[in-house]
Amino acid sequence: MKNFVHKIIVITSLSILSISFQLSAQTCEWQLANPTFNPADPDGPGPATGSVTFTLQVWSTGSDIPNVTGISTGWSWQSANAMLPTGSPCGSNSVSQPANITMSSAFSGFTYNNVDECSGSVNFTTYGQTFDRRSSGTVDGGPITITSTPTDVFTVTLWTLGSTPPEGGYVVINSSDIGSPAPFGSYALSDISANEYAVNSLTYTTALPLSSTALPARFSNFDASCTNNGTLVSWTTASESNSDYFELQHSTDGNNWASVATIKALGNSSAKHTYQQVDEAGGALLYRIKEVDLDGHFIYTSIIRTNCESKKLSIVTYPVPAGNLLNVVITSDKSLKTQLLIINSTGEIVRKTQATLFNGSNTFQFNLNGLSTGNYIIRSTDSSVEFNKKFTIVR
Repeated sequence: MKNFVHKIIVITSLSILSISFQLSAQTCEWQLANPTFNPADPDGPGPATGSVTFTLQVWSTGSDIPNVTGISTGWSWQSANAMLPTGSPCGSNSVSQPANITMSSAFSGFTYNNVDECSGSVNFTTYGQTFDRRSSGTVDGGPITITSTPTDVFTVTLWTLGSTPPEGGYVVINSSDIGSPAPFGSYALSDISANEYAVNSLTYTTALPLSSTALPARFSNFDASCTNNGTLVSWTTASESNSDYFELQHSTDGNNWASVATIKALGNSSAKHTYQQVDEAGGALLYRIKEVDLDGHFIYTSIIRTNCESKKLSIVTYPVPAGNLLNVVITSDKSLKTQLLIINSTGEIVRKTQATLFNGSNTFQFNLNGLSTGNYIIRSTDSSVEFNKKFTIVR
């Protein structure tokens, strides 16, 4: 693991036992968030035009991870747009807790060690931006429990060089090997028992702008849930200012994104508003929202993961109304065995049959002799093809 060595050494009268890292199957995620801009010139007649801050956040993708004592982490930035504050370390691998990096209250017992804030060995492009500086080091101390709630680790301050937004350019978090592809080595998190947890990156292909420009929309919620028709993605804006539209995008790898739908925005609003969109695609997918304002500026939300099975189907019955025979046509996108039930208006099951559905169109017949005039429902016993199709019998 890059820039990170952590061993537990047990000393006995006979030997010294060294326990190396064991890679855990559980993973975490991290991202850069909460950018702020201060237009006050921090160095008088010097080159800086203002200052910016951003925060590193980390959380568990599964259950809580207790007794975390170390995190190897870093981010990349653009030297044409930002600079280190005067007195901050540059080109050194032996600096502990640089003055421009402040640990959060949650990590008050930790120190950011062996920090190199301006390595010139990187040169890569992502999100349409080229990055030539990398900051990296190890967060040591604790212990702390990492939960599923994003927790601030530390806040970074840079001085801006630009006079127009984004004054500080962009930053991206360095990726782990199993996260979004990136030209860096492994970055990870470890606990006191020398278990190592890989950390996936959510701010690699979605770089974070360090800008004075007010966000056209302020998001207060973004999530996804599985439905019979696909993945229901919803997002809530706490306010909007000159917003034009939202574009829902999905991806299988975090690198290549496809547009699912475009949704018109409110434009200007100080009240909460919730948007929803169904994606009929199934399987493991990543989602993000691209918000575009009226002058073409845009931002992305963070990324969420889902693994929803597509359950798209349709059901048609004929004749209408029915007499002594009912034809049921079910079009399905998968194969399965289920049971079809006919239920009367009092909730009694009056007919049932075993049914095997294949991918495509499937036709079944019910003998309705002996059933009285009235309204009925056809229902499947399989929750993955849940439906309640109404029909009427007329004698």
